[in-house]
Amino acid sequence: MTMSELTLAQELSAMRRYYHRFPEPAWMEYQTTISIISRLQALGYEVKYGKAIHNPDCMMGQPKKDLAQAYAATIDQEVDFDIQEILAGYTGAVCELDTGRPGPSIAMRFDIDGLAIKESKSKKHLPNLYGFASKHKGYMHACGHDGHITVGLYLAQWLKDHQDQLTGKYLLIFQPAEEGVKGGKSMVNTGLVDGYDYFLSGHIGMGAPADSVTIGTDGFLATTKTDIQFSGLSAHAGASPEKGHNAILAAASALLNLQTLPQYSTGAARVNVGKIQGGSGRNIIANTCRLEMETRGSSSAINDHLNKRVKDMVAGAAMQYQCKYQLQQVGEAPALNYRDEAFYQELHEVLDQEDIPNAIGFHFGASEDVVFFMNRVAELGGKACFFLFGSELAKENGHHNSQFDFEESVLVTMVKTFTHLLMHFGQKQKEESHD
Repeated sequence: MTMSELTLAQELSAMRRYYHRFPEPAWMEYQTTISIISRLQALGYEVKYGKAIHNPDCMMGQPKKDLAQAYAATIDQEVDFDIQEILAGYTGAVCELDTGRPGPSIAMRFDIDGLAIKESKSKKHLPNLYGFASKHKGYMHACGHDGHITVGLYLAQWLKDHQDQLTGKYLLIFQPAEEGVKGGKSMVNTGLVDGYDYFLSGHIGMGAPADSVTIGTDGFLATTKTDIQFSGLSAHAGASPEKGHNAILAAASALLNLQTLPQYSTGAARVNVGKIQGGSGRNIIANTCRLEMETRGSSSAINDHLNKRVKDMVAGAAMQYQCKYQLQQVGEAPALNYRDEAFYQELHEVLDQEDIPNAIGFHFGASEDVVFFMNRVAELGGKACFFLFGSELAKENGHHNSQFDFEESVLVTMVKTFTHLLMHFGQKQKEESHD
């Protein structure tokens, strides 16, 4: 490792460890958002944030108001910009660098939220060993988003430092609420990435080969996250059970029937009820019961059909037990409708020239709302790519695990990958304009 690489590694490590200490869940990334804006403004960016970067009709799965307001009341940061819309749940930030010269337009997205997971206290867990474990009890960065934030902020600095060598314009998107696929749609549906030539994003780990960059990740599953509320009528379970309408039985009937759904010859399908909660006592006919569930499909058509069947089954179960029901969509992501092998080959050749180990293609096998951005850019004639940056540590313990971690060297790989690609497209356009 050269001295410049060592300095880069140290800078990235320090920033990552700062954000690892302060994880915040979806739509409550107040401290994270304020910090990102402050850093970007210090670099000279004009930053968009708050209601300006969200379509409120597309914001899903927001936290309970009392919880969000209680946490917002603890945020006491003296900054020279208005944070009221941030504290109202409009988290995230966007900035753009325009070189003022004709060239490509490139958008990049970095997710910023943490998870409701209590971080391991094991002495072998590196955040404990080196003193940067989560300070927010019951929450941690267990998916690498602390690293994604770090890389996004470093690229903001790099773009400023190299803007004289670049053409076109560059958009950096710091997206909230990726966990549960709640936040991407609200940003895309403001027209944020409309007209951009390229869209690049990526993720640490996810089972990708260690010490390598995966280009053109596919296999994103379309998904819908739904909360189902059954409402019945309570009654004495011993004296007058016939007067009650049992919401738990309605929910149980729906649950069992829902599990029979995934039968498709055209692709993969998934249905899972992850949580059931209802009733108030053993001697009371339950008047409420709540299910938290999700569907997934290898195509959006499969997922849409699953959701239609879900609605039918829930309605039938409610009718069977004389209950009412309500469905609330709390998250969504589509399947990827785009693949461009020639574009991926171009990226592969650029990274090969820079001696960055890489390969084309990896099956993601899960859902990611970055696909909203990718599909939109592609629909309007642009090109998009999602990268995976392999990590042995991430693979060892797995994502969304209390001992999740990654080698910080992967941050250097991410920076090298993206800066070489940004320089490639900027200078390529410049060279072509001179021909």
